Amino acid sequence: LWRLGYCARLLKTNHFRTAASNTSFPAVWMLLAQHSGRIPGLFVVVKKNTFFTMPETVEDKTNPELYLPHPGVRGMTLLNREAFKRTVIVPALKVKKEVVHSVLKSLKQSVLQHPGLKRVVEDPEDEDSRFVILDPHKVPEFSLGESEQQVLKQLNVHPEVSQYHLELTYENFKSEEILRAVLPEGQEVTSGFSRVGHIAHLNLRDHQLPYRHLIGQVIMDKNPGVTCVVNKTNIIDSTYRNFEMEVLAGENNLVTKVQASSPWY
Repeated sequence: LWRLGYCARLLKTNHFRTAASNTSFPAVWMLLAQHSGRIPGLFVVVKKNTFFTMPETVEDKTNPELYLPHPGVRGMTLLNREAFKRTVIVPALKVKKEVVHSVLKSLKQSVLQHPGLKRVVEDPEDEDSRFVILDPHKVPEFSLGESEQQVLKQLNVHPEVSQYHLELTYENFKSEEILRAVLPEGQEVTSGFSRVGHIAHLNLRDHQLPYRHLIGQVIMDKNPGVTCVVNKTNIIDSTYRNFEMEVLAGENNLVTKVQASSPWY
């Protein structure tokens, strides 16, 4: 403990000296691993922390299943990516591939606009054609309005809207959409985490603990560069800033190096 306290004071002293000289500095986040799987760690205070917040999901009351994973994933505690697959029927236009860009530009108010979902997909029966996916809320009756039909006629595109079976998978959904579908209805979903290098640090609530390994895996899947996800398991000791952590997903590599930018003042 004396050595750890000395190292912390030494790094802290170097931090203040470097900040005063307006230069960047490296800081090492060192955690000591134990065989029990719970990791007591020493935090070294760095100049800048990174906090990530997941974007809010826009829920559509008209046809919510279009943007949600399969309802059967509710209550899942071990991640099964295959269980998130589902197929929804959406309106689509079959167009020649050379006019796809013009159609997207002309019908931008009617084309499907949702992160993670493709607006243009290949036609398995015709390599020279593509399907332009339309928003089922903007084209609820699977037919376009008069103005849209006139635009398509000018582009020599048949205005007939067909039904397309759109397959949704785990990759199509955002972190919050997945976690909201898995956790019990009405319970708070993890909305953010701290990241130091390749490590994502969560502070889960009691009702989220049964799902902690699934949450950790989803965070790692949806955030490139994160290869280890941990959760704090007790309060911070006021003397040495120590607390225990549990690895939820990824590699048990708790040594990382980060560099803070120089102060702007």
